Amino acid sequence: MATPKETLWELELHTSAKHDILRRYLAAWFPILGTYHRRIVYIDGFCGPGRYKGGEAGSPMIAIGEAMNHCNSISGEVIFWFIEEREDRLNHLRSELANLKTPPEFKIFTESGKFHEKFGQMLDSIGHAKDSLAPTFAFIDPFGFYGIPFSLIERLLKCNRSEVFVTFMVDSINRWLEHPDDKVVQNIVDAFGTEEAVAIATGSGNRIVKLRELYQSKLQGAATYVRYFEMRDRQNRVQYYLFFASNNDLGHRKMKEAMWKVNPDGEFSFSDATDPNQPVLFEADTTGILVEQLREKFRTKGSVSGKDVRCFVENETPYLKKHMTAALKIEEGSSKIRVEAMKSDGKKRKAGSYPDEVKLAWV
Repeated sequence: MATPKETLWELELHTSAKHDILRRYLAAWFPILGTYHRRIVYIDGFCGPGRYKGGEAGSPMIAIGEAMNHCNSISGEVIFWFIEEREDRLNHLRSELANLKTPPEFKIFTESGKFHEKFGQMLDSIGHAKDSLAPTFAFIDPFGFYGIPFSLIERLLKCNRSEVFVTFMVDSINRWLEHPDDKVVQNIVDAFGTEEAVAIATGSGNRIVKLRELYQSKLQGAATYVRYFEMRDRQNRVQYYLFFASNNDLGHRKMKEAMWKVNPDGEFSFSDATDPNQPVLFEADTTGILVEQLREKFRTKGSVSGKDVRCFVENETPYLKKHMTAALKIEEGSSKIRVEAMKSDGKKRKAGSYPDEVKLAWV
């Protein structure tokens, strides 16, 4: 994907898929966080002009639109902070925002400048107090890898109730990995927070995978839950990854739900090479993979609770509770597990269900 030079540019398929994930997640994030907090913050670090050439909504308009859809569930202020380096694009966004009629509780700020500088100044202002920042979702969506130092992402994730959704331009990083300009190389090092990234250039194996694994491991050191979604171009080459990082298990589940909606076969991948007009006759059955994962995890554990299985599925795999139920039905139907008829609360278990209170064991 070439970096567009004009103020407005065409919306590409992979961007539409990215926005679909964002929209679906925010549809859950705004009402959940807005119900229990006096203030929540949405940050768009490379916000762009707000719309595309064809009039399609950009991420700022999507975020505000979802918040407006859930006004009745939001009890306090919603802060929108849009940061954009190019003045022409920011001016276009401001003209779009001027046409909106938003509730008085919505506080919208547009700021011209480099994301890492503005964001860094904000983090400096709150110091080391983890509770000083209201619940925050930061969408960091650059065209390249400049201006997204990992140190800033790490600092944000140390703040309570903060999450990041990052466009990680792995193809661009891979192409510039051996660049002779030290400044370019340093930008790559900064994006990862380690010089291990540039060392990948001289190693063996798939560099794209190794770069993804390194960035994933860095995020896992800063957040409890990390999930990624792969984006491919028209030649079906990996172009970038969308990384979500959070310390909240509910946020993690809601992001997985959004990703499953965009890619129902569970591969968490989208390709511009796919014909969007071609009907999908059958969804891929991924239950067998989860069945094997559950056997590997629990077959030597003896008796476990439904909660043990659910927490593993929801927190440590790409799957959701509905996939767990389908997998356990397969195991019970083939007599691979033994499930107690009564739950720990003394009530009878409904056939085909696996609530937290039930005991089960692989045999």
